[in-house]
Amino acid sequence: MAVPLPEWLTALDPLWLNAATFGLMFVEGAGVPGVPGVLPMLAQAALITEGKTGYVDAVFWGALGNLLGSLAGYALGGWILTHLPPRWRAWAGHGRTRRLTEKTAPLLIALSRSVGSLRTPVTWTARTLGVPFSTFAGWSLVGALLHVGLWQYALWKFGEAALQVFRRAEVHLAPLLLVAAVVLLLGWVWRRERGRL
Repeated sequence: MAVPLPEWLTALDPLWLNAATFGLMFVEGAGVPGVPGVLPMLAQAALITEGKTGYVDAVFWGALGNLLGSLAGYALGGWILTHLPPRWRAWAGHGRTRRLTEKTAPLLIALSRSVGSLRTPVTWTARTLGVPFSTFAGWSLVGALLHVGLWQYALWKFGEAALQVFRRAEVHLAPLLLVAAVVLLLGWVWRRERGRL
């Protein structure tokens, strides 16, 4: 059963809301931290419920913004990295980081569209780490469609209650992803050392 959303959301003009959805999702997709990309999706959910727009339109504008933003972040990533602390630049150019990215790039890219703690580092370092543009663009498209499609559907059907569930899940998902990354890294080191024996 859908939870009602604030009434002011239903008064928004769909044209302006699509533009706002595209804009915010572009900035979020580019890897800019702290951008609330879910806000236009909440408004879109209200308009879908009122019959003023459709689910496909909402997903299209959100996913397009997220995808084009991620491509902009990829293109500008090298320039952005030159303005970050030297320690971060050294990490991005490290051989081990590059090899790990080569093996897990598709998964990281797709997940980074939904997990904010991955979005910024993956988007800004992918080009520097040698991820081909076609690989980055393809997996960003997959990730953007999944991210916007699932969020938009959940917000449309379950309203603000879905937002609270997703926020709690993201808090618990980040440590699990970190543990998985450490396990993958340890497995890689173990195989490498075993191969030397």
